[in-house]
Amino acid sequence: MSSSTSDSSDTDSTSPPPQPILTACQDEQVLSLDLEENDFLYRVRKKNRVVYVWVLGEGIIPPDYRTDSYRILLYLRRVPRWEEEWTTLTVRNGTHGLESTLEEFKPHGLNLAKLDISTAKFYNLSSLTKVSRIGDRLSCVRADDNNEIWVMKIARFKHEVRYLQQEVSIYSILSSAGFQLAPRFIGYVYEGTKDRTIGFLMEMISGYPPDIRDLEECRSSIRLLHAIGILHGDINKYNFLINEKGAQILDFEASVALETVDPTASQKELDGLEAKLRDKSGVGRK
Repeated sequence: MSSSTSDSSDTDSTSPPPQPILTACQDEQVLSLDLEENDFLYRVRKKNRVVYVWVLGEGIIPPDYRTDSYRILLYLRRVPRWEEEWTTLTVRNGTHGLESTLEEFKPHGLNLAKLDISTAKFYNLSSLTKVSRIGDRLSCVRADDNNEIWVMKIARFKHEVRYLQQEVSIYSILSSAGFQLAPRFIGYVYEGTKDRTIGFLMEMISGYPPDIRDLEECRSSIRLLHAIGILHGDINKYNFLINEKGAQILDFEASVALETVDPTASQKELDGLEAKLRDKSGVGRK
């Protein structure tokens, strides 16, 4: 008897936590994750809503399970208050087992006071159907009320908001200036309520990434961008598409708006184009 108890104790001390018996629901899916050493943030679709779960402590979800949507949800569904309605949930180990706190942190969103593209519309994320994935933050989507396909860019988590906010501010200038060599701004994307605006939609344009033969077309487009007071800031070859209109410019997260672009800074950006177009490393590929 004592031998059996001793063996069980030794096994428990080295084995991973037992798998939960619960099964994951079809209407739940982990959409995005942000993993640090001892805390893990998950963006989750729960029925028709997007919610956020912050897991504090490395022992709650086993290491091999932390990146697989199905396995993550097997563990999260054991968390107290999981079945209640909430937007953010914080999970930690307490004195008597797992503990959870509702709304301990706020969901992220753009600063609406700084959104000044007057013609733009707001679209609930739930009204958009994903057509294809471009990257971690980029996808092609279709609105439920039309067949047009747009490109959606989002901030999955709070630390990405500042980049999105910057890009939106640049699009405001592009729209006001009537700049024709960038995708048209369509509207904003929110999760549930407009104070949770986490992305935007832009026109999907066709074309091909340039090579050195397209150097002058790319320089021409960048000069026009500088003329309205914007330094692009990230002129890798995959931030251009060549089509019948010329060199279309993409991705304004690193761009800076100035009253007048300094000639030295302008020339530096133009001079750097040749090396970028010759680059075959794949850096910047979406």
